[in-house]
Amino acid sequence: MKAKQVFDKLIENWHIKAICFVIALFLYVIYQNQSVDSKVFSVPLTVESRNGYVSVAPHPRTVVVSARGKSEELAQVRESDLKAYLDLNYVYKDGTYDFPVLITLSDSASILNPLELKVTPEVVRLRVEEEVTSYIDIVPFISGNPVYGYGVKKVSVSPDQIAITGPKSMIENCEPLKTLNVTTNGAKRSYTVKTKVEQKGLFIKHDDIEVAVTVEIEEIEGSKQFTKLPVKIINLSPDLEIRAMTTDVTVTLNGSLAALENYKPPESFVTADVSHIASAGTFYIDLSYSLPKRYTLAEGYTKNIPITFTTKQKALPENPEEEKVTIVENAGNLEEKTEKQKYR
Repeated sequence: MKAKQVFDKLIENWHIKAICFVIALFLYVIYQNQSVDSKVFSVPLTVESRNGYVSVAPHPRTVVVSARGKSEELAQVRESDLKAYLDLNYVYKDGTYDFPVLITLSDSASILNPLELKVTPEVVRLRVEEEVTSYIDIVPFISGNPVYGYGVKKVSVSPDQIAITGPKSMIENCEPLKTLNVTTNGAKRSYTVKTKVEQKGLFIKHDDIEVAVTVEIEEIEGSKQFTKLPVKIINLSPDLEIRAMTTDVTVTLNGSLAALENYKPPESFVTADVSHIASAGTFYIDLSYSLPKRYTLAEGYTKNIPITFTTKQKALPENPEEEKVTIVENAGNLEEKTEKQKYR
């Protein structure tokens, strides 16, 4: 068949053939649209850097990924099959850069027919700096109050330093890291607890280690006043009696507040020794205090008090006649003893 005959055959009823072609194309497009579906994922956004540079500003934590494909295949795709990241590996100096958001598929999703993927946002602007590592001090974070009468003497932490990594400017200006809270509420003796170290923002990182915080508790020294303490008289002569004296005194004791809180002076706490008084009159008598070794007297305590003594009156016998008989009998016995001594 000649070429002209073939051409004539092709264009024969060409308008009918053209209409058929358009109808077939239309049916194909309809079929394709009916078998294609779309799905939206929220994918975590990470930053990859192996060249010693890191971001110094927050970036979106997630991005939106729209996927289009055949319904039966798109149904097999999960959020975990998608990975979104910013690649900092080509950065070589500090600065601000626009990084495209890159998307990769898992092995199971990549074997499906090609999917149409679209990410929002497509570009993220970041400021990056050199990443450095340094050691920084750890300080204990203490709160609360010990039992009354006790206080915190010293707090230490071991280890007292930790290695931190992050952007150079942040590391150079980083303040000491604190431990998590350690309470002293109700404490009255030293103790050690283990705790963690605080996280310093998003960009400074350190190992999640435990540190030992030692809290040394001591008794607090203070004072307490005691009033109306009775004075106990000792070694009073049987021939004397007290006519007038101070009935009580006031003193202030220095020592452990915790111990003073419950201390009650005994009745013999304040004594006055009057053994050297042999006659009636008014005398200033030194006072003695029976102090436990853990306490001392504050300045200004009463050192002596005036006491007035009188001579004790002898009691008269109830029957004077009996007293005379006794005297006579005693005299007779004395004479008899004298006579016996003469004859020895």
